[in-house]
Amino acid sequence: MFPTNPTIAIVGAGALGGYFGVRLALAGLRVRFLMRGDLSAVRYGGLRLELEDGTVHKVTRPDAHGSTAAIGPSDLVLIALKTTQNACLPATLGPLMRPHTVLLTLQNGLGNAEFLRRHFPDNPVIGGLCQIGVNRVAPGVIRNFIPGGGSVQLAALDPEHGELAETVAALFDRASIRAKTLPSLGEATWRKLMWNVPFNGLTILAGGVSTDCVVNTPALRTYARELMEELRAAAGKLGHSIEAEYTDKLLEFTDRMKPYRPSSLVDFLEGKEIEVEAIFGEPLRQGEAAGVPMPRLSALDLLLRGVKSPAAE
Repeated sequence: MFPTNPTIAIVGAGALGGYFGVRLALAGLRVRFLMRGDLSAVRYGGLRLELEDGTVHKVTRPDAHGSTAAIGPSDLVLIALKTTQNACLPATLGPLMRPHTVLLTLQNGLGNAEFLRRHFPDNPVIGGLCQIGVNRVAPGVIRNFIPGGGSVQLAALDPEHGELAETVAALFDRASIRAKTLPSLGEATWRKLMWNVPFNGLTILAGGVSTDCVVNTPALRTYARELMEELRAAAGKLGHSIEAEYTDKLLEFTDRMKPYRPSSLVDFLEGKEIEVEAIFGEPLRQGEAAGVPMPRLSALDLLLRGVKSPAAE
């Protein structure tokens, strides 16, 4: 049974993990942060969350650690590491695990929940579809770009764990994180891809621009819409029905955002590895295997595999 006052570990306490961690900690929950590069700065100066409306929240003494062994067994583990680090996850998560530990992946792309189940078959796995819009703007400083702080949709990988997803959503509501549950993790993931694929990809290929440039440039906006429609068609073939109006909702949602740099663009500009496989490659393979032509995603995937970061020059 999931405890009413769970211990929560944040694995990957950068922009997204930091957002959730600050909100949960300020709600009085026991939150422990796994940090590497920012550990000293956060221990000294705390964690600061700046919301889109100018509101500032701060955790002055976060429970931050440099290893999961120092954190110890936890009831809920939020995973916000990049998928490029998934090979390290089983060893990283090991010290956090109990028989009842719930794993919640907030990662981008396809296959992350299934990866966790392969390595931890006896633990419940939940996936999160985040529309949060956050960047780490300095060590320990996170800025949110979406009015109202954004939202998250949750779905259990296995239907038998649906009540646990509801419990976690209620926990987030306590922390002023708007949350709701979906009946299907597959549907939730493809809905997330409909935003992540065009905006993570096109902001890079257009020369390192923010999301407002994509939606305000007619040719880029059209390409984004076409990518969304390819993904919606693939989702439908794979049994996940997404309403036609959802494409317009995503574009209108992006219109309302302040200029934002998606995570793949941030990685690209900093010379880090882009999450090409999880966000672009695997959806392309699954869509084409289902018989859906995906020429726009195919071109995007090919170009992103060859693009060179300015930080590498």
